[in-house]
Formats: sequence, C-alpha cells, structure tokens
Amino acid sequence: MRWKKGDRVHGFCVTAASRIEEVNSDAYQMEHIKSGARLMYLDNDDDNKVFYICFRTTPDNSKGTPHIMEHSTLCGSRKYPLKEPFVELAKGSLNTFLNAITWPDKTMYPIASRNAVDFHNLMDVYLDAVFYPDCIKNPQILMQEGWHYELENKEAPLSYNGVVYNEMKGALSTPDAIVEGKAMEKLFPDTTYGVESGGDPELIPTLSFREFTEFHRRFYHPSNSYIYLYGDMDIDETLNYIDHDYLSSFDRRNVDSGVRTQAPLSGRVSFVTPYGVAENDSLQKKAIHALFIAFNDHMSTMESLAFRILNYVLIDVDGAPLKQAMLNAGIGSDLSGDYCDSYKQPVWTLELTGSEVEDQERFAQILDNTLRNIALKGIDKDMLEAALNRTEFTARENDYQGRPKGLFYGVRAMDMWLYDRNPFDALRYIDDIDALRKNIRTNYFENLLIKYIIKNPHQVLVTMKPEKGLTEKVNRETAERLASFKSSLSDQQLDEIIESTRLLKERQASGETEEALKTIPLLSRNDLNRDVEEENLEKDTISGIDHYHFDVHTTGITYVNLYFKLSSLAEKDIHYAILLSTLLRGLSTSKHSYGELARLSNAYTGGMSFSVGSYGDIDSDIDYMPVLTVRAKALTSKVDKMMDLLGEIINHTLFTDMKRLKELLLQEKSEWDMTAFSRGHDLVMTRLSSYFSRRGEFSEQAGLSYYYFLSDLVQRFDNDHEALAERLENLVRKIFTRKNLFFETIGEEEERRAVVNTLPLITEDLPDGQTSECRHLDFAPAFINEAFLTSGKVQYVAKGGNFKNHGFTYSGALAVMETILRYEYLWKKVRVLGGAYGAFTRFLRNGNSELCSYRDPNLAETIRIYEELPEYLEKLELSEREMTKYVIGTMAASEIQLTPFMKGERAMTHFLTHNTRESRLKIRSEIIDCTVKDIRNLAPLVRSVMEDPYLCVMGSEEKIQKNKELFRIVQSMPD
Repeated sequence: MRWKKGDRVHGFCVTAASRIEEVNSDAYQMEHIKSGARLMYLDNDDDNKVFYICFRTTPDNSKGTPHIMEHSTLCGSRKYPLKEPFVELAKGSLNTFLNAITWPDKTMYPIASRNAVDFHNLMDVYLDAVFYPDCIKNPQILMQEGWHYELENKEAPLSYNGVVYNEMKGALSTPDAIVEGKAMEKLFPDTTYGVESGGDPELIPTLSFREFTEFHRRFYHPSNSYIYLYGDMDIDETLNYIDHDYLSSFDRRNVDSGVRTQAPLSGRVSFVTPYGVAENDSLQKKAIHALFIAFNDHMSTMESLAFRILNYVLIDVDGAPLKQAMLNAGIGSDLSGDYCDSYKQPVWTLELTGSEVEDQERFAQILDNTLRNIALKGIDKDMLEAALNRTEFTARENDYQGRPKGLFYGVRAMDMWLYDRNPFDALRYIDDIDALRKNIRTNYFENLLIKYIIKNPHQVLVTMKPEKGLTEKVNRETAERLASFKSSLSDQQLDEIIESTRLLKERQASGETEEALKTIPLLSRNDLNRDVEEENLEKDTISGIDHYHFDVHTTGITYVNLYFKLSSLAEKDIHYAILLSTLLRGLSTSKHSYGELARLSNAYTGGMSFSVGSYGDIDSDIDYMPVLTVRAKALTSKVDKMMDLLGEIINHTLFTDMKRLKELLLQEKSEWDMTAFSRGHDLVMTRLSSYFSRRGEFSEQAGLSYYYFLSDLVQRFDNDHEALAERLENLVRKIFTRKNLFFETIGEEEERRAVVNTLPLITEDLPDGQTSECRHLDFAPAFINEAFLTSGKVQYVAKGGNFKNHGFTYSGALAVMETILRYEYLWKKVRVLGGAYGAFTRFLRNGNSELCSYRDPNLAETIRIYEELPEYLEKLELSEREMTKYVIGTMAASEIQLTPFMKGERAMTHFLTHNTRESRLKIRSEIIDCTVKDIRNLAPLVRSVMEDPYLCVMGSEEKIQKNKELFRIVQSMPD
C-alpha cells in the first residue's frame, strides 16, 4: 500500500486504506483538510484513467434545477471563457468518456482518457466549470440550457424553448417515465425522490435566475463534493494539482444536502393516472399496472445482492414463478421487474403491461398471493444457485463493452458513499456471494421476501390509463396559457421579450473568439498513433466446417460465435427468422422444459444469445451475407455443458406449446410497445436507409417493419398458430445445417481446444443441408418519405441518401466532417438554436449517409438546416488549430479499450467485411492529415445526399399533421 490511515498527502488526510481484490486495486479514502472535500482513489495499472467530481444535489421541487445546472456549468468558466468548453473538449480530445449526469440525488461530472496530458486537460476544464461557472453570472445560459420565452415579433405566438425543456418533453413522453414519476411522488412524498430532478416541462418555466444561482451556491462547494480517481497516474502530481489549483481556495463549511429517510407509509397507496396515446391507437390492453416498494435505508450489501438475484429468479428468467402466475391469469402480456439500490432507500418495481384498467385489483391480488406462496413453500434452490453463478460470472468477467470499467466502479461506489456509508463495501462482492451460496439451502431468501415485501406497507400501486388526445390537450393548454400571458403584456414588455429572443439567438449563432479557443489545451497531431493493431485470425476446417480462432488471453473464459448463413431463405422468411431468434431459449426442448433450460444456462454459462444480422463488403452496399449468429460464453471448464445446451436448443427446440408461444409473442410485442419511441432515432435512421440501400432493406426487416409484422402476428395468432409453429419448424431445418455453419472461437489454445473437442455436441444432429450462394434479397419496396405518428411531444427527423450512387467515393475526411457536423454545425443549429437534445450523423464507407435529430421540437426547420449543410461546407474556414482539434476528436473513437471478446469479434467482422489492415491504415492517415480544404471539397458529395428525396420522421401527431405535405405516407405506429 502506498499510504496508511492518518497519512497527510498534499492537503489531504488519508481516512481509510484497503486492498480490494474484486477491482484489483489498492483503495484509499481521503478528506481535504481545508475544504472538506472527500476523495477516493483506486490505484492500479489500468491506463484508462478516470476522474469525476460529484455533488449531492437534493432538490425540493420539479423545476429541473439540478439537470439545468449540469448542462449550464459546462457553458463557460473562469479559465475557459467560451460559450461551450464541453463541446470544444469533445471536438479535440482523446477521451474515452466525457459527459455529465444528473440522478435524483446527485450530479456527476465524469471523464476518462488513456492519454496522461489529455486526462489532466479534461480534469482541469471540469473542475473550473463546477467551481467557477459563467452560468451564475450570465442569465442567457439559463435561457439556452433551461428555458426562455421565445417571440420573434408581436404577431407571432409566444412559446417556450430551451434544451432541457425540450429534452424532458421527450424523456417524459414514454409510459415508463410517466409511471415512475407518478409512483415516486407518492412513494417519497417528504424527500427529494418525490420530485423530478430532471425537470417537469410544466414546472421548468417557473425557475428563476435567482433560484438557479442559489442552487449553485448551496450545493456546488467542495464540502459537498465527492472526487474520484482511478487508474495508472502520477497520483502525487494529481493530488497536488487538485489541492493547489482548486480546493485550497475554499474553506470547509456545513452544507445541508443530506437525503432524508422517508417515514414508511401506513399502507399500500393505489391510484389511476392517464397517459397519452395517438388518436388512431386502440385503447384495448394498453393499461399498465406497476407496484413500487420502498425498503429501509440500512440494507446490507448482501441483502441488496440477494434482491437482485430474487428479481431475476422470480421475474426475469424464463419460467419465473411470479411472471408465470401473472401470465397464467391472462390479465397482461408481460411482467418485468427492476431492483434499484442507487437510492438511499432501495426500490423494487414490478410492472405489468398489456392489461386493462379494471384489472388493477386482480394484479395486486396475484402478486400478493404468489409472493406469499413462494415465501411459504420455498424458492427453487437449484434456480437460486444457478442465478448466483450467473451473477458471479458477470461480476468476474468485468465486460463493460469498451466503456471504462473504472467509471462503473466509481458510480457503484457512490451508491454507498453518498449516504455516508463505506464506498469500499460497494465494490466488494466475493464474501457476499460466498455467504449467499451457503444460505441457499436455508430460508434466507424466503425470509427476505417476508421482511421486505410481505410485511412492508411502504408500497404504491399505480395504474396508467391510456387516453387519446391527452398530449394535444396538454399542448393546447400550454399554448392557451402562453397566449393569455402574452395578451396581458404591454408593448414595452413584448418588445423586451422580442429583444431578449434576438440577443439570445445572436449569442448562440456567434462563433468563439480565437483568443477564447486557445484557452482550451490541445494535443498535437504528432500525439496521434498512425498504426492499427495487427489482427491474426487463424483459419482451419473441422469436419468440413470453417473455423476461425482469435488468440487472446481471456482469464479462463471461452467465447464462441456460431454463424448460420441465411442465404437460402426467401424474403418472406426473414421476419420469421428474426422472430425465431427471439424465441429460442424461451421454448422447451425434447429434453428439458424452458424453465430447466434457463436454470442450466445460468448454472453452466455466462450467457447465450441469438440474433439476425448481415455482413457485406464494407465498401459496397449491394452484396451481403445474412446470418443468424449464436453467441455463447462459459468458463473453459464448463464448455462441454455449454455446447451440449447449444446443441439441444438448436436441434431439439419444440414449437408445440401454443400457450408458451403466445406468451413469448406478447412479451416481445410489449417490449416494442414500451421502447419504440425512446429509440425512435435508431428506428427512423434504419427505415430511411431502406429507401436507398440493399443492406438497409435487410436491416430494416428488424426495425419498424418487424414491429408491424409482430403486431399483425399477435392479432392473428389464435387463428394461425398451427401454421406459425409449422413455419418455424421448417425454418429451423433450413437454417441450422452443417453447410450453413462457420464459427469463431476467442481465447487461448485451451479455449480453442475445448470448443473443437465438443463441437460434435452441436453438429452430430445437424442435417447437411444444401450449399447456398449469396444472392440479392428483393424486399417489397418501401414507401419513401414516411412519417410515424406517436403521442410523444418531440420528433426524430432523418434525411439521407447514398453518395456512391452519385459517383463519389469514401475518404477519411468524411469521418472528420462528421465530427465537425456533430459538434459545430448540427450542435449549434439543431441543439443550441433549435432546442433539440442532439443530432446524429452517419457517413459509411458503402455510401449510405444519414442525418437525424434527437428529441427535436422542430420538423420542417430541421430539414432546412440539413439542406443548407453543403453551403456551410463550401464556405467553411478553420484555423490550423481548430482543424487539428477536429482531427483529434475524430481519433478518440480508436482509444476505446476493447475487451478480449470485443477484439475477437472485431477481427471477425473485419474479415467478413473485407476491411483490410491496409484500408484501415489508409483511412487513418487520411483522418490525421485532413485539411480544411479536404472538408470543403466534400460539399458536392453532401449536396448529392441532401438532394436525394429521402426523409423519415417519427414524432408528435400534432406536429406531423401540420407538416404532412412533406410526406408521401403518414401512418400510425403498430397497435
């Protein structure tokens, strides 16, 4: 250990020191002697360094002050007098993470980088931003990021605008968000959890500048801060810098920010509240019932871990008893559960979708009776053990999909640190898992249910009732309220609003001064690595089946990917193949019930998944190979069990249980119903690409067209279920054949050998099948330029085309251009001036190109911004420093720290898409050497895409109908 308790280090006193094996770190807690700031450091050899500063922010209203402050602090500060230093950092940093996050009781400012200089630069901008922000002096920042009255002239309607205002209109449009907000208000009426920290759009416009600045004065002080450092760094230099440059300027003070404990409710509170649906939507089976249960504020880490396991065993896993009881009762399509221990008082949520309002009492009765029976008769001990194995595997694997694992450790630590508990305990799990394993054969888990659920009156039962026209009614009331307010204003007051609107837009449209830009520290192009990693993918043939192996150390875990080509399928089969991929593992086989399969999977593997996708030449949109991919992982000592299970599922799944088949279809449909709008940007970009791209046509089969297919299938199921089962059985025989199969193993020689030796457990029962060549799938042409009506309050606006169809080619300059668009043109035009939450760009090597806005209050205005993009590029002027900044920002994506599995899958993807090392080196050099002239030369390419007649939008029914002349088809979402 570097230090011991009581040591004084650069103005800090070490208050705790301990080795934490679970995160492979020496851990230290410190307190800054002068300012009272808390600090935690995890010392290890990970080069992906992480820093955050977090404040306990506990609002007592729903005006969104914490959220707006989170946005606003990053809009200029003492040392960095720019309008948006955050954007300048994103443009020109090699960060592996850069963001700011608002929770119900805390606000966090995290960064990560593998470059030591870059890491220090990011840390300095963030520390200056939180302690010395311009937003407490400049009301225009609150106007931009929070809310403001907007009035162009005296004849125009008065409206609200602001980034957070529009973001929350979108965020609180989904049923899940609405039900959570209403329930928490009742569950925690006397604490900060009872208000919406993100902001209620109805209340955001009541936030004054005085309240806003007072919030910063109260909460943004070192005595209320939690500073976190992780990774391989010069810690002495870092601590000295934090002390000398920031904390030593503040004196310790008492900050009243504690999270109060809610007194238990005397009994379950039940109520019904409406949520909006589109005019053409059916009201049948659209009700949502949710039970929220609050626990006490002193649960142990072992109890919390046990409840995560209980949630999985009772609700999530196939055949889970609580879910099955609800489905058997026939009052809903899917039951989901969520255990959240990132509050002072953990909350368990159980939510039923696809129900009727009048079934509220029945929902509660089934939950109560089933939980009592489970507690009395006992939980399946084998399933508990399997779930515990799954939990341990996930914890040890530490796979955060390329995101900094140190950040996740830091976030987890706050779940205890914020409430004055030991953050080290949040990172330890080995002892808890060992103790739980010993307790499985006792009544430990059952007693937890009795203590925290059955005997706990602190519960809220909310039913969401669908109501047509509710969104439009709220919009109308807002417009009427604004019109009434406008009519009460004098000419002078109207002139003041018009002038403030003009001045704000003038500020937003103006650029940064060269002097201000130079305050942001910057690396040079010489700091960039021109090389790309070698990828040695070994190929051999096992019993006539192509095998690829990626050799990498995986700490005793074996990864296998099985690829089954779908080239023999007809176009009409693709939706059914996608459906099949969602059903496998959820149905019984000839050997085991689906519940037993789930238990065995958890006992012996780290997970198995089935998905449909495609691989094609990265430089071509025409030829591609559709595949059904099976991904599985297990400890190498258990590979035989994993392969046996895969063989059983692939070769022996039964489609005879019509009741189960219907349950799975309804669950899949319910998942789409609940999530479609929140991922609207993905859906409209995929739909858009289907208008002009063969690959896009195939990808769209898993997008909105699949949602319509699924909805139709559910409606026809009772009449067509036998035909569906027969079709799925025939598909299995077509897809799962030896001639369709090739596979990849990821690991070292032991992992490769373990899979090869057990491959017959899958292949012995596979039919040979027929050799199928890659061919074009010709799907029915989509109606271009569609708009999809929802009850949401914002839009996702997508426009695009294919530049190769117009004779243009790809270069690395396009990647740099995307960075410029995201953080300059679209950021300023769509987000800052337009009020949207953000915008996306995608210019691919095969020519497919799309722009898409996210949670956008506008529609036609955003399309005009897209159409004006070529002119912007033609006139683009950037200094060499600014150009270097964009080049560095573009290269940040290559800094992501890949897991062994991600490296192996990337190598396979490069192979299947013919993405050679030479082509990657060429593009990397084109990025690093990119000039502003190269960007200007892209204007004709972008113009060709913007002149393509392709447009797709999802959003507010009211906004779309007002602009319906833009579309060939306006249609409702699936019912």
